[in-house]
Amino acid sequence: MPERLNIGPLQLGETAPNFVLDAITREGKIAIDDFRGEKPVLVGLYRGLHCPFCRRHIAILSQLTPALNAKGIESLTVVNTPVERARLYLRYHPMLGLLAASDPERTS
Repeated sequence: MPERLNIGPLQLGETAPNFVLDAITREGKIAIDDFRGEKPVLVGLYRGLHCPFCRRHIAILSQLTPALNAKGIESLTVVNTPVERARLYLRYHPMLGLLAASDPERTS
């Protein structure tokens, strides 16, 4: 199990620490450092796809993604669901434009 850091919440203007997670909606990995210097990124951290409130919020965020992108903002959804289970869920509940990563160990 990866070491968990207890750094507390970020303050305005602070840089988020990097984390690298398995991508759900594409192949490979997703890292916060991939976004540095490009454009702002809205990171949503969710308990998992087992949570009905999280699923609803993720679906709404997916619908808002084109509007966020038009304003120059990228969004990243992080769920505690294992990657294969998350991919299975999204196969039956597609969310176009969603950029999602799996964090079952809650390292982010």
